[in-house]
Amino acid sequence: MPEQLIYNTAYSALAADDSVGDATRRMLADRVSDLPVVDADGRLIGLFKLDRLFASLLPKAALLGYGMPDLAFVSDSLAELRERMREVDDAKLRDFVVKPDHVVHPDTSPLEIVLLLYKGANNIPVVSRDSGRLVGMASARDVLAALHGTGD
Repeated sequence: MPEQLIYNTAYSALAADDSVGDATRRMLADRVSDLPVVDADGRLIGLFKLDRLFASLLPKAALLGYGMPDLAFVSDSLAELRERMREVDDAKLRDFVVKPDHVVHPDTSPLEIVLLLYKGANNIPVVSRDSGRLVGMASARDVLAALHGTGD
């Protein structure tokens, strides 16, 4: 019997021309905060991450990096945030894609993946060394399932 994988090979991947709206609906359906973006050959371009989307909804002053800003001067309601979200809904993912902090390969040690997750990685792309194609995603949930022997 082959050894169980510590990463998920059944994942949703997006294209750079997909819209932010389509991506966020996919995130909600899949219950994830990061999704891989691939080219036409399946090679990893980067990740669409919720934090990048949230950054586009915040006032520029909140993004300056000088500690937690006092946003009391901003009176955005949920309705106003929804309107901002609608403004970026049709934007293409290529404007939101970020390079992943970490990439692993199918032969990467499970312990190395656990270490990356321990250090704060959320979802780690698993990329073929030969082709650069995305072959899976490793998440804390995937590792936990593998440790319990309940993964697919």
